[in-house]
Amino acid sequence: MRKEIGSGWSRAAGICAMTLLILQALVLASWAAGLALMLPSWASSTALIVGCRDVPAARPRAASLGHVVCGATGVAAFYLAGPAAHPWALWLAAPAVAVGVTLMWALRCYHPPAAANAAIPLFTAATMPVYAGAVALGAALLLFAAHALDRADGAAAA
Repeated sequence: MRKEIGSGWSRAAGICAMTLLILQALVLASWAAGLALMLPSWASSTALIVGCRDVPAARPRAASLGHVVCGATGVAAFYLAGPAAHPWALWLAAPAVAVGVTLMWALRCYHPPAAANAAIPLFTAATMPVYAGAVALGAALLLFAAHALDRADGAAAA
């Protein structure tokens, strides 16, 4: 088990600061890359990797690969349905999420917040290249953040 850094209010302040820092970095990076798309799944992923360090779903591989797998599943569902799919997007979102969750489980990269990425393309006005770019960028930055937190935990435990 990892040694907790700080306690009480100082721990809460650290969690708040890290969550804010990671999310602002994700928004800034997507804006700078011309993607300007804040995915709700990034918020829940950040909460998981900052606040639940010992949960397997918070590990760097799960956080990053889970987003990529489910994002790709969502994009595939969008293209499979074709441009006229919007009226029945709700019917396509559920199977896309089910496939994404199954793939994450099979690939051992189960990260529950990433499941939303399989449904988002069916509800967004973003073009699929923009969405795919935002998912890839977010996955890379979440991987970096999770590794940085792991190193900080390791340094604190030493």
